[in-house]
Amino acid sequence: MGIFDRLFRRAAPAETPPPPAPPSDPPEEPRDLRFQAANLQGIGRRERQEDSFALLNTSDPEALAQSGLFAVVCDGMGGMEDGKEISEGAVDSFLQLFQALNDEGDIPRQLREGTHALSDGLFQRFGGRSGTTAVAVRIFQNTLHWLSVGDSAIFLLRNGGVFQLNQEQTYLNVLYQEELEQTVIRRERAEGHEDARRLTAFVGMDCLEEVDQSLHPLPLQRGDAILLCSDGISGILSPAELLEAMSLPPGEGCALLETMVLEKDLPEQDNYTGVLIACR
Repeated sequence: MGIFDRLFRRAAPAETPPPPAPPSDPPEEPRDLRFQAANLQGIGRRERQEDSFALLNTSDPEALAQSGLFAVVCDGMGGMEDGKEISEGAVDSFLQLFQALNDEGDIPRQLREGTHALSDGLFQRFGGRSGTTAVAVRIFQNTLHWLSVGDSAIFLLRNGGVFQLNQEQTYLNVLYQEELEQTVIRRERAEGHEDARRLTAFVGMDCLEEVDQSLHPLPLQRGDAILLCSDGISGILSPAELLEAMSLPPGEGCALLETMVLEKDLPEQDNYTGVLIACR
């Protein structure tokens, strides 16, 4: 049975109305989810590690109930200066943004405006010579808000499938749009362009405009898993490989992700960093 069959089942025609359903207990009240998390990080074939990450409140029930869970992964851009320094600076700034969130206000607006502000601050600090991608999630009261800049990824495991929540901000999006205006659309022509993977947005650039984010809280379900990762993982693993790893408990899943990355044995393997969060 396919997923659509499971979600939308048509009732068989009947000559007589079905009997009334027997009385049942009232539906169970939703319970707070419990979260398990783990991480992985490796240098790949690079000379130094330029990824940074942080994970807060997974093991502190009181802090989780009061402030929620926060995770962020930043991938310093190797083609620019001080990749490690700006990724660490971005993580520190995102942690300050998380701690300053006001739940009585508009969370998406606070995250968006805070990201613009911290990017401007990093531009001033590094003089525009450095940049980093960023993906971040905030889980509070069983709901998820997410935000991304650049080409790192946020994946959601749900009901046997893996879905990327964010859109990567690269020149490939422009090339796809140009293909839609052609008489004959060729996806491979866009994906084979030499500038396809060039970033169109990153934290630390002058006047950051593009920020991809959730506009409404996403209710989480028991069995969901969320993976934040740099493109050293998302850029080389297939959906099937991500599904296999994300279906495991976080510690085992992160170990399998690392094994999969290393088994590729790519000569240009980038730094790789991931944070895997499971809803139990």
